[in-house]
Amino acid sequence: MSRFFILLIACFSLYTGAANARETEVPKTDLKGLTDPPGLARYAGSVLIYRDDVAYDEVKFPMSRTVTTELKTSATRSLGRSGQRSAALYITPAGRTALELVRNYQQALKPGGFETVFECAGEACGMDRGHIGLYDFPVLVMPSTYWNFIDEATPAACAGGAFVGEFRYALLDNKTTGALVAVMAWKPGDSSVYCAEAEFKKRSTVAIIKVEPKAREQNVETLSATDLSASLTATGKVAVYGILFDTNKADLKPESKASLDQIATLLKQQATTKLHVVGHTDNVGALPANIDLSKRRADAVAAALSKDYAIARDRLTANGVGSLAPVASNASDAGKAKNRRVELVLQ
Repeated sequence: MSRFFILLIACFSLYTGAANARETEVPKTDLKGLTDPPGLARYAGSVLIYRDDVAYDEVKFPMSRTVTTELKTSATRSLGRSGQRSAALYITPAGRTALELVRNYQQALKPGGFETVFECAGEACGMDRGHIGLYDFPVLVMPSTYWNFIDEATPAACAGGAFVGEFRYALLDNKTTGALVAVMAWKPGDSSVYCAEAEFKKRSTVAIIKVEPKAREQNVETLSATDLSASLTATGKVAVYGILFDTNKADLKPESKASLDQIATLLKQQATTKLHVVGHTDNVGALPANIDLSKRRADAVAAALSKDYAIARDRLTANGVGSLAPVASNASDAGKAKNRRVELVLQ
């Protein structure tokens, strides 16, 4: 079953006989093992139903109305940060409005140096259809794990839905610390036959996402020309993780130089060797866009080897396969990191 449940399954799974399904009730206490993210106090009486943290992530929060075309949602303006990311989702007490929740967070965060740099409501955000789904405004705010791991019968799914009401969003920036906090709040809409909809609709849902600037740990070892050669001889290919790009870009980052040096050394030592340079991505985003991105990244590697190291361009053929050849599950951030790579394949 497709995992972008809130847009599709939540709204269109009302079928005959489903009334007998066990309904997910509004939880009265935090789900097991969940606690508030550091430095983010909850609205009084709220219940924590989702939490996800990673040591390093890059997030680009929308600062304009979003537009969805060809199953891809984008914003003309955004504000991005890299660092430690925390995300949490709460069900709030009955009778609270989304506006009240957002204003409370703005007020609570202001003494700590956070100022609102953008906010919007409903259709002004791009929420014309009112869906908390993969092809709507929230996909640019919530981490990918939210869409990948939440089953349709979970409280987090029931707290979303289609045709939601009172949608509000605010982005707060701390210019002193560099931290960003995004706040989204809404009234749940139609969810699924697995949810006690009437009770969830009495309460607003609030999502909090915070990014704290933090240097990325550099744990990728640069393969030597000897290592590259050994893998090519043994298996006909080698995965190179030291070639780095920014998210959704094909420009080589300076940290890639060490790996490019070793590839060039190999090619100069083996003057007759020809390689396919193959770009790979994780499964975040549409497949056609990922195939295009992976091809452009492979082109960038081949171009750099030709221009900066005088490797004959006809020895390198650039290809991109997007997410079609994973080496790990895309269900985790660690798996996604393994799948984002450049492979060298003997021609």
